[in-house]
Amino acid sequence: MIKYLLILQVCSFLTGECKPPVEMEQKYNSWYECAAAGSLNSLTLLQEEGAEAINEYKLSVKYGCLEVFEI
Repeated sequence: MIKYLLILQVCSFLTGECKPPVEMEQKYNSWYECAAAGSLNSLTLLQEEGAEAINEYKLSVKYGCLEVFEI
């Protein structure tokens, strides 16, 4: 059975550097569920960084859904 693993990364659009990726523990049953969770979790990561750091380093979150196979 195919599941999807959400991976998020906070990156600076000023420097092009990214923090280490964060893999979410939960696996999702569909691409839709994973992509929706990516959007929601992106907001949480940005809030943790704080408005000052986001503005100073032009931070944003990129995310992807990796297919994994489970038995």
